[in-house]
Amino acid sequence: MSYHGNLSSIKRMLAQKRDRLSVSNLIDVASELHGDKSIFFQMSESSTDTSRGLSAQCLRKRANTYSNILKNKYHINRYDRVGILLDNSMEYHIWFLAIVRAGGIAVPMNGGFDKVELDEYLTQTGVNILVTESAIWGENYPTQQVEHYISLDDKNLDERGCYVEDAAQEQSDEFECIKLSPDDVVLIPHTSGTTGIPKPVTHTDSTLVAVLLSNSKAIFTSKDEQVMLVMPCNHWISHCAFLVSLVSCDTTRWLVKDFSAKFVLESIDKYKTNNFIAFAGNYAKMYNEGLDNYRLDTIKMWVSVADVSYEVHQREFVQKGALLRVFGKVVMKSLFIDLLGSSETGVPALMRSISSYSNRFGRYLGRPVNNSLRVNVVDEYGNEVPVNQPGRLVVSGPTMFKGYWNNSEKELGVFHNDWWWTGDVVYKDRRGRFYHMDRGVNLIETSSGPISTLALEEQVIKADGVLNACVLGINLNGDDNPSVACVIQSDAKEEDYDSIVSTIKQFDLAKEVKHFVFTLNEFPRGLTGKVLKRSLKNRISEHFDQNKNEDIKKISVV
Repeated sequence: MSYHGNLSSIKRMLAQKRDRLSVSNLIDVASELHGDKSIFFQMSESSTDTSRGLSAQCLRKRANTYSNILKNKYHINRYDRVGILLDNSMEYHIWFLAIVRAGGIAVPMNGGFDKVELDEYLTQTGVNILVTESAIWGENYPTQQVEHYISLDDKNLDERGCYVEDAAQEQSDEFECIKLSPDDVVLIPHTSGTTGIPKPVTHTDSTLVAVLLSNSKAIFTSKDEQVMLVMPCNHWISHCAFLVSLVSCDTTRWLVKDFSAKFVLESIDKYKTNNFIAFAGNYAKMYNEGLDNYRLDTIKMWVSVADVSYEVHQREFVQKGALLRVFGKVVMKSLFIDLLGSSETGVPALMRSISSYSNRFGRYLGRPVNNSLRVNVVDEYGNEVPVNQPGRLVVSGPTMFKGYWNNSEKELGVFHNDWWWTGDVVYKDRRGRFYHMDRGVNLIETSSGPISTLALEEQVIKADGVLNACVLGINLNGDDNPSVACVIQSDAKEEDYDSIVSTIKQFDLAKEVKHFVFTLNEFPRGLTGKVLKRSLKNRISEHFDQNKNEDIKKISVV
């Protein structure tokens, strides 16, 4: 049965029980509907045993056991925040279910969270109980910020900690979940942290249910698809994907850790994957690995979530696989689906479908997804701007977040009535198509006008020898007018740098670039894989400060 059919069955089953669809009861009806069919398979390069899958029934029993631990051992109260900080696994999702079903609020955090920022974040969210593991802390104990912690292993425990298997002894795998109201807060994921300490994003039961309902209009898979996901399990998108998969019952393989681009591409072929879902950064790594040594012939759709991918990557991926075959012959090659959204929007605000026939690029974002999220372009006062004029991308709808937990100051200047500014600067043409100029914080204001870093990066990354590119505004020698610097990740030989720069200078937008910085190193990335431009900018600024007496146009950064 398709996603649409399964969702209808679930709602019908709940109606017979005089209940409404909620996060707390979804696993009950999903296990009743799907039985013991294995849905989820965890994968990593260091652990190749993927034969044991997780069914809805198995997930329900484990979640119930965890709920009983929280209620019987830790006596959690309604709306207590319970943190989850792991080295990436589907335990994030099982504990999310357990916490919500026990009446708490789940606070999933990325395992790479900066330990100094973590204490501040735990204080802000009010987490006193933490689900964690020793891999996060090394030889140290978990932060003193939490009163109790549940560890997934029995290593390095102090008096506050308890091994989960010990806590689970004599606990039942049956549990009667609490009944949620639509406005009950159930989940507090965090943002990527590209502009500072990650912000806690508040979501209610109604926003997650709205995600499930909106997917009934925008779901891409038919029945019994082979789906592969590469993303951190703490992320908002991962929790949405998990709940959607509970409804669809598609075989879903989740690459959770210890994986290279080579392993990802090999796994796509090995498991005959139909739909691949990942962040833009993963596509960049796969592209740099090279696609020609892999079949990738079972792929129907490549889906990029959160950030928009580069044109050069999109064009390459749609040459692989096929959306439609007739008698074994390829009628239409695969699609690349680009989705622009965030933890705050709930579902993607804009969607673009790229095929091998597509010729509209230039940071084209597509149109609003066919769901209940409304999209517009406004000025800083919330007034709609004319077509083809740049403005703020704002969204409104039932999947939207309900604010930043205990941090309303971050909401100032980004809300107008019920519309929220995503932080993106865009424009819309007369046919309702949206185009990306930049993130507002990344636009470089020069004496000759604003420079779109994204548009320039799109051009630079097309040059041979460029693995990645990042355009920054650098203030040199106290000058208020920033100079434009282009940081290039390249594996080319140093003697080839002049040739690469000459190629780049032929691009229309490159005339504003004053400095080219080459590096072999990966760019610093945030908790969700986004490039940390603020961090890279600080490193490059320090380099220029140390070499202020030199007239450097091309340099290597170690």
